Amino acid sequence: MCRNTEKVMNMFSKELRELDRNTVQYMIDEMQEELEGKAKELEEKGGELEESKSENTELRKQIEELKKRLEI
Repeated sequence: MCRNTEKVMNMFSKELRELDRNTVQYMIDEMQEELEGKAKELEEKGGELEESKSENTELRKQIEELKKRLEI
């Protein structure tokens, strides 16, 4: 083994490349999961915002009706 250091170094280089590739793929997978979580969270917040807008519109209508009643 000591006589063939080039072969040993080449073997380690291949293993390190494979580890790097696996690490990169793992990081991509982690980022994808995080991105999907954020997208879902954003979608939920959008739904909450729409509900709030709807409630706000309804309250404005009620205020307008009350204003009309007070003017009479």
